[in-house]
Amino acid sequence: MSLRACLAALAVAAASLLSPLPGFAVVLPADCGALNVRNFGAKGDGRHDDTEAIRAAMLAAQVDQAKVFWPARIVYFPAGTYRVTDTLAKRDAQGRYLSSMSLMGEARDRVRIKLDDAAPGYDQPGVPKAVIYTSSSLLGGGPWAGGKDYINKGEGNDAYGNYIEDMTVDVGRGNPGAVAIDYIASNVGAIRRVRLVAGEGSGRTALSMERQWPGPLLVSDVSIEGYARGIAVKHREYSVTLEKLHLSGQTEVAIRNEGNSIAMRGVDIETGALGILNIAPEGLIVGEQVTLRLTRAQAAWADNRGYMTHRNVRVLPPAPDDALAAKSQPSPRDGAYFRSQRLPDFEAGWELPALPTPAPWSPPLSRWASVVQFGARPDSGEDATTAIRMAMRSGAEVVYFPSGRYVISDSIDVPARVRRIDGMLSSITIDKRVASFARETGMFRVATDGEPLMIERIALDNEGRGAQLGIEHAGMRTLVLQDFIAYAVAAVHRKAFGGRLFLENTSVGPIRLDGHEGVWATQLNTEGTGVRIVNNGAPLSILGLKSEQNATVVDNQAGAQTEVIGGLLYLVNVPLPGRPAFVNHPGARLTVAYAESSYVPNSTYQQHVVDMGAGGGLRVVAAEQLPPRGTARILPGLTLPTVPSSGAPAAP
Repeated sequence: MSLRACLAALAVAAASLLSPLPGFAVVLPADCGALNVRNFGAKGDGRHDDTEAIRAAMLAAQVDQAKVFWPARIVYFPAGTYRVTDTLAKRDAQGRYLSSMSLMGEARDRVRIKLDDAAPGYDQPGVPKAVIYTSSSLLGGGPWAGGKDYINKGEGNDAYGNYIEDMTVDVGRGNPGAVAIDYIASNVGAIRRVRLVAGEGSGRTALSMERQWPGPLLVSDVSIEGYARGIAVKHREYSVTLEKLHLSGQTEVAIRNEGNSIAMRGVDIETGALGILNIAPEGLIVGEQVTLRLTRAQAAWADNRGYMTHRNVRVLPPAPDDALAAKSQPSPRDGAYFRSQRLPDFEAGWELPALPTPAPWSPPLSRWASVVQFGARPDSGEDATTAIRMAMRSGAEVVYFPSGRYVISDSIDVPARVRRIDGMLSSITIDKRVASFARETGMFRVATDGEPLMIERIALDNEGRGAQLGIEHAGMRTLVLQDFIAYAVAAVHRKAFGGRLFLENTSVGPIRLDGHEGVWATQLNTEGTGVRIVNNGAPLSILGLKSEQNATVVDNQAGAQTEVIGGLLYLVNVPLPGRPAFVNHPGARLTVAYAESSYVPNSTYQQHVVDMGAGGGLRVVAAEQLPPRGTARILPGLTLPTVPSSGAPAAP
């Protein structure tokens, strides 16, 4: 059979397996580049052992990462129950651990990864063993650099692109050492719409993030039922963001943090044991909208041995047990705490409304268009500008890029009819430039009004090619950037009349925000020098911020309101004299709560916040005013200016 015939046969097989069963929602088009586990021998019938077939699919999804860190392909699970008997990890033929494990199920309640009951190797609580195990590649440095154990554990900070989405992981019964997911991710990585369940006598930890190093990463819309421990986080780097979680039935603790920085929102815990354990003095948990229902009189909402800053925490008894209600703990007062002591100099001062990231638009596949159908050739080095423009103008509502690397030479305008651009983990690079393509013009231009637009699972890469703007947001339509990388690219310039902007799980270059529409970011990683975010008048709420290198993270001006709800500042190198982490100008409002990390002498901020003040006043929040975190500092929560607010603003 010819190569062309083989490819045609594979396309037909992929179409039959990637297309949904009757009554099931469409997830991915057949030609998007995803790899279906059924094509590698997985049965999904709950009887056959699918372990090796899934491992083979994960390995086949590996893409050469010699030049950049993000290439990957999605491994897709159609509806079914996939029986496994050992850990699902991504390793090459030489046994080396790999990153970019992207696992996607057809739907959370229709895809189940099921560990055998009483499976060999899962019988010892003191020797935990994972069902799903993500890892780091070794793209630079030695296998033990920084104290990591890459050889034996796959640890490291090259754990890019690890995703687990839309599935249930069931550790069965009689597996007391089982860990549903042992997870690390770096810069961009997420667990979304996942359910973790444990049967009788099973489950050491549902979600373990205890290897070096977890984060920055996002865990969103996850349900955990049972286990001794629900979520366990360790180490000082690099921050974890949690949102929309429900945990119930843990016998030891629902959320355990040993030294890291956690930002969380919308967490619901039902426990007869301990809700939150913040076990190390350098640990910081910043949270809001946390509800704990205590199901036993001896249960407790928190054991805090480090720093916690919280707002809108509710502690409830199990209704309608009036006897237990009389013994229940009162809901804690909003504020910042070290251990049980409330810190009068710090506060939980954020006020902006918390708006969720809009869901992706998912019309029938007949309204999707692939750029390849219009002539783009990924990984060929050929200019795809014309093909991408034709796909955008085709009348499709979703335009997608089958996995690969694309080259453009001019800006791409996104018409109002297009409501979603799905990169399928592809990248776009400028290879050459026409005269009209200025560096201040976006690689994508969003200049229309209308329905929201999501741009997701894509990397804009201009490494070694000079400065470039990635996304130019000039229209009034809402823009969502999700699972988005801007590498050697200014991420986005929201113009003065641009609409609302959402950023979720992004690793980006500089951002400029003009205008007064609201901006919401969840798990925002920004690395580089200079000023990372210029906020020129916008309400900006960031849940989980991580910065790296010598930079001013936010310059807050022209009446802007910026709120940083948890995160980590990591300088790496010695800061420039007098460069503050945050600058607040007259008329603007800034609220920040974060941890700092440093291992190099003098590699810390000396000025954390500079408030320019009204009437020529100046306030500097210096390092020596803040609690220590080793050689670095913790800012548990501060609002500037300190004039009391007149009340929470309406949704911007």
